[in-house]
Amino acid sequence: MDSVRKDILIKTVRHFGHGNQRFKAMEELAELIRALARCDDADNVAEEMADVRIMLDQLEIIFDNREGVRIWELRKLRRLDKLVHAADRVG
Repeated sequence: MDSVRKDILIKTVRHFGHGNQRFKAMEELAELIRALARCDDADNVAEEMADVRIMLDQLEIIFDNREGVRIWELRKLRRLDKLVHAADRVG
């Protein structure tokens, strides 16, 4: 995350507080779910995805777990890679 983005997000978390931003993350996730369920407006899906990305970065700040998230992300990507390659061999 670049320093300007990180600075904005840290200030946002400080301004609104951990609890409020955790709740806001849940709201944004729900809005993305609704947009995906409708799936008739690609621009709305993109807008909600952007909101969720911003909130995920704030959650990493709140929980101070950026490295842990990256480790889990790599594990899950490796698992996906294995699944895709296994499907290629079978199918």
